[in-house]
Parts: sequence; structure tokens; C-alpha cells
Amino acid sequence: MNVKLNPLARQMSTLHTAHFAKPEEKKETYISPKSDTVSISKEGQQSAYDRLEKLADNVAEKLSTITKEDFMKQFKQLQGNNPLEINPYREVDPDGSIARKTYFESYIGQLKDTENTIRNYYSNAYEEAISAPIDSLAFISGKYLCDWSDYFDPSMPEKERQWTHSQIRAMLTDAHIALNDPYALAASGGPKTVSQMDEIAKQAVKNKLDMLLEQRNNA
Repeated sequence: MNVKLNPLARQMSTLHTAHFAKPEEKKETYISPKSDTVSISKEGQQSAYDRLEKLADNVAEKLSTITKEDFMKQFKQLQGNNPLEINPYREVDPDGSIARKTYFESYIGQLKDTENTIRNYYSNAYEEAISAPIDSLAFISGKYLCDWSDYFDPSMPEKERQWTHSQIRAMLTDAHIALNDPYALAASGGPKTVSQMDEIAKQAVKNKLDMLLEQRNNA
């Protein structure tokens, strides 16, 4: 499902779309000669989980629209219901570490790209606010929320004004912008679902491992 958010709340809802199936409990990683699917041991799962938790700590510092708790909760849900088909090849990634690293770098990278797109979209409105003849926060409240204000902009639909006010306020106060903004992301296809980000990250893994395998075969 699409991630939904009250623009005034500045908090992304818990993500529920993608699901991982619970891997079989094995002490060793095994790759079938006729299959590229990887079964990760309990020790490997814990190592990946520990790495993700550190990564989530760093991301949460910048992007509180998806909190560490939400991100980790999502990972646990994914881990329990649908296998991550990262398809690494034993010859180039025997322990799956390259695949895991590439997957999470791609996933987090998508969030950061989304943040940059939104900030660029509101850059002119932000500059207008900091250059306003009155206090910046008072200016954006007058322009986007108060229809009795001399600065009010009646040409903008109400929901868009609410989103704009919320995002500009976050930028002015060094808070975290919402990453599911339908207006700022409209030109790039709208906010991505968890499933879409998951598929992009999986494709990044496949591209990385295919490149390494090709390099190995051509060496």
C-alpha cells in the first residue's frame, strides 16, 4: 500500500507492504547447484540485523519521518514472511555480505534521494520565507494557513497549502521533512511504496553481483 501521512504530523506511518518469509534455521549458508536462492543461517541473520540497526541509527538522525523503531519493525516483518531473493553467487559473494550491503545501501539511498527531491521542490518557497519582511514562521502561517492574512495565497488548493506549510516549517526549524509528499514527488511518479523500493534494491543487488561475476569470468 502507499505510505500515508497527515502532513501536519510530520511522521511517516509504519510500513507494512513488503514481507519476508522466515528463513529455514540452518547453521551454514547453502546454495543449491540449480538455484541462485540463498538460505541465511541464524548467525548470518543476526549479523545482518545488527548492521541494519546501526544503519537505522544513522538514518534516523536525518530522516525522522521514518523512525528507527518503524524501520526495524518493518525489517522484522519482512524477515518473517517473504525471502529476500538477493541471489548472490558463491564465487563472488560466498557469505552474502556484498548482497546485504548493496541492498541496504540502495534502500537508504532511495530515501535520501527522495529527501533531496522534496527539498529542491520547496527551495523557492523556502527562500521566500527566509527573505520575508516578517518572521519566517509567521509568514508561512499567514501565506498557507490564515485566509485573513495579507500574505495568504488563495490560488493554492487547501491540501497543497497544508503540505507546503508543513514542509517549509520543517526546513526552517531544521526538523525532518515528510518523505511521502504527493505534490513534491508528483513529477517523479509520486511517493514509492515499500514494495517498489524493495524491488529497486533487489535489482541493485543483482546488477552488482552480475558485474562481479563478469569481472571474475573475464579475469
